Amino acid sequence: MKTQIRIFIITLLLGVFVSTSCEKDFDSINEDPNSITSVPSGYLLPGAIFTIASQENAFMENLAYTSAWIQQISCGSWYNNGRYYYEKSRGFLFDNLYVGPLKDLKTMYSLAKENNNQGQMAISLIMMSYAYALLTDCYGPIPFTEALSADENVNKPRYDSQEIIYRAVIDSLKSATNMLKGKTKIDIINGYDVLYDGDAEKWFKFSNALRLKLMMRISMKVDMNQQIKDLISDPELLLPQSNADNASYVFPGTAPKNYNPFYSNLSAQATDGGYRLCNTLVDYMKASNDPRLSLYGLPNDVGEYNGLASGTGFDNDDQTYSKVNPYWGESNRPADFMTYSEVLFLIAEVCQRGIISDDASVYYSLAIKANFDDLGISQQDFDAFITEPSVTFNNTLKIIMEQKWITLFTRGIEAWSEQKRTGYPALIPVAGGAVNVIPYRFQYTIAEEQSNNQNLMEAISTLSNGDALDSKIWWINL
Repeated sequence: MKTQIRIFIITLLLGVFVSTSCEKDFDSINEDPNSITSVPSGYLLPGAIFTIASQENAFMENLAYTSAWIQQISCGSWYNNGRYYYEKSRGFLFDNLYVGPLKDLKTMYSLAKENNNQGQMAISLIMMSYAYALLTDCYGPIPFTEALSADENVNKPRYDSQEIIYRAVIDSLKSATNMLKGKTKIDIINGYDVLYDGDAEKWFKFSNALRLKLMMRISMKVDMNQQIKDLISDPELLLPQSNADNASYVFPGTAPKNYNPFYSNLSAQATDGGYRLCNTLVDYMKASNDPRLSLYGLPNDVGEYNGLASGTGFDNDDQTYSKVNPYWGESNRPADFMTYSEVLFLIAEVCQRGIISDDASVYYSLAIKANFDDLGISQQDFDAFITEPSVTFNNTLKIIMEQKWITLFTRGIEAWSEQKRTGYPALIPVAGGAVNVIPYRFQYTIAEEQSNNQNLMEAISTLSNGDALDSKIWWINL
């Protein structure tokens, strides 16, 4: 196995970092490569970034499912999602990432390589790494080494284990970092880098931060301590230094298809779909006098904050429970790929676990402060909050992850991944759910069952309970 992994990583660094498409139009996409490759490589970047941001923040996977599973937001009018009933016919993350952005990013990499444009090569590797990690965290085994290879007559790609995928994308991020080292500007047409506007240093920091996150994600399964220590301790491997380095995509907000996906459900213009703050989140924030609560939700009909238990139905006319603040449904609200606050929480965890000897409490406080600053909450409110008894740092992983969970509000998929990695916050599964635990993964799509069934069945056979929500993915070690 180790030999296979090394061979694959070497191939990856030579530029064969491939993507996958398993949708019904797979063949048509590959019939005429000239129609895609005839454009400058940078032209493919905006659509790829937009689609990844849209799909990660999409209504079903991010709001209806994981935000409910992670007990941040509840839906009272359609509550089976909170009881872990998953409709695979309404899950689009798998199909839409493969057929669109991963295909385009692979093409972008190839074109940039032909022109020796290392900046664009690095960007494509970073965004492919992000998308593949997102997919494997949600599903487990996915097509990878044989992905998007119709031009090589591979129309039914086999699935790879999470271990192979993770080792490959971590190594790919090292390659991206090396390509960006010493650069200040990406060679790309003005306006086409919709994330960092051609700033190579910001991409460099994002690459390092993403690698740190992915190493931490598997660190309870595989010993990554030395690699994590080396990354953080190397003065040349800069990490984000402020909120100005956040990897955040700002939706144009100019037409329905360019809106933040939450706009139709959480904005002031949206018809009330029954979405309310979850009682678990509200009770936790009220206990610590958290000033973010007024930004997260609205007071109920008697001026109080009251959460709705996940998986609980109610009448839409019931004003007992706190609605989600329309702030989160603004049409041009940014979608975060990774923030400065997240990086600081990761470093606080690294310190708390003794991987490096720095003071975990410093990074913990800075992480919360970065989130407060990002939300526009005052220094005075932060100073009062950080001294609350339930917030004061006690050198436990529990308190780090509870505060990180709060900062990841509306980022259901990311909060879900961090909770199932660490077990914190220690959430109680809803009673009478489709499974007896908070789900560990999504089920595979109907399109895959129909178009790639043999390889899919082989992948499913490696899961502890088959294609079920309660099959643990590889890196969960609790």
